[in-house]
Amino acid sequence: MSELSVSSGVPAIALPPQSAQGEPRAKVSVRDLNFYYGEHHALKKINLTLMANRVTAFIGPSGCGKSTLLRIFNRMYDHYPGQRAEGQVMLDSQNVLDPHLDLNLLRARVGMVFQKPTPFPMTIYE
Repeated sequence: MSELSVSSGVPAIALPPQSAQGEPRAKVSVRDLNFYYGEHHALKKINLTLMANRVTAFIGPSGCGKSTLLRIFNRMYDHYPGQRAEGQVMLDSQNVLDPHLDLNLLRARVGMVFQKPTPFPMTIYE
């Protein structure tokens, strides 16, 4: 009878980046965030810290603001008149809400996967 060697094939898990003090660092930090659809105050004084290399789930009933919060991370609301965000949303050390921020660079760093597929009117090459 011969011996069988089995390798798990599971890659090592990388630890999250750490601060100088050895603590995991924040990737996204939300401070006193308010969001408005016209006069409707949809998100009120949101404070949240998302750590690097961690999985975070937003759960809640329909209409509670999950998608609104996620769309703020890459400024999708800029496409719709009357919508505005106030407060601070830091991605690493850059404020996503800075009006001078290059949105193309931001959106290259912050992706979105939507529930419903969105076909584009062009090829991938274009």
